[in-house]
Amino acid sequence: MLRKPALILHRYVGIIAGILLIIIGLTGSLLVFDEEIDRILHPQLLHVTPQQQQQISDQKIVETVQKLYSNLKPHRITAPRYPDEVYTVMMISPQDKYTDVYVNPYTGSILGSRPWEQTVVGFLIELHVNLFAGDLGGQIVGICGVALLGMGITGIILWYRKGRITQGLQIRTSAPPHLLNYDLHKVGGILSVVILSLVAFTGTAMVFWTPFENAVYWLTNTQKPAEVASKVVPGASPMKIDEILKKAQAALPDAKIYKFFPAKKPTDAFGVWMRFPQENEFNKDPWLNFDQYTGELLRLDNPKQRPLATRIMNAQYTLHVGHYGGIVTKIIYTLIGLSPLGLFVTGVILWRNRRWTEARRKAARELVKK
Repeated sequence: MLRKPALILHRYVGIIAGILLIIIGLTGSLLVFDEEIDRILHPQLLHVTPQQQQQISDQKIVETVQKLYSNLKPHRITAPRYPDEVYTVMMISPQDKYTDVYVNPYTGSILGSRPWEQTVVGFLIELHVNLFAGDLGGQIVGICGVALLGMGITGIILWYRKGRITQGLQIRTSAPPHLLNYDLHKVGGILSVVILSLVAFTGTAMVFWTPFENAVYWLTNTQKPAEVASKVVPGASPMKIDEILKKAQAALPDAKIYKFFPAKKPTDAFGVWMRFPQENEFNKDPWLNFDQYTGELLRLDNPKQRPLATRIMNAQYTLHVGHYGGIVTKIIYTLIGLSPLGLFVTGVILWRNRRWTEARRKAARELVKK
């Protein structure tokens, strides 16, 4: 009873959303290895020769960049994780345009800069997340995620035949081309449906973040964390970056500074993103907020102590990009990102073959009537 409406929905949603899903899938595959690709393409910006001398302080790095880009504000600083990596200082303009500045951690010399949209990561994210169409593009991507979920459900309905599970996993390599194409579409779809559905669900959740977050906190009966802010002290200057980072390191001595976010407004808190080196991806990233004037720790979001709702929300990105399970998972996600292209091509061929078959049958019936 469900097969006919499932077939109609599966077919036409696939045709309508197919091209966009291909773009989203291909860019998603590349984003799995975005950092590796960027390092290969731009070694002069992202690689330095390790030296014996001590690295320059975070404060000095930010001050050096700030002097050169006095019309911009520091938004995010990514610290080197390895001896051959550079500091990446993301600066923001009053128009909310981002520029990445790369700094040698040993000498403090600026190696170069790029508008964020021109970096490999920036270009791929802009295309993957909003199709270069701003908020409207983001909404379209979210709708494509819903469409992909629907195609996964209808695909399972069409694939499942009671007592024919084994047959549904066979590819008849010696069969005629139209049957081989059918098998490739059928088997490729069922093998990729779990990860594709997971990626579609988490991607849709991130696009429609606020309603999804509200639903998760409501369903788990969890109180949402209150917003934190610095207390403005008249005449007081913000604390030095190095001083706040020392407080962060003292709060979590087993973790390492990964990224930090200086306050841009008087009431903003200073954010520090740290990492536990020996933890899995779902337990790795604590987040700390400090009062920018006093250095008071306003919030310590320890992944080992998060409530269920917060764990669910934080897991969305990790599950979406495949940052768990090591290199094997990353390879699987890369291949899964290619599957919309293969499924679209084989699906269109199936559709065209069906139309040709129907046309031939119609012609035969009309010939019989004559």
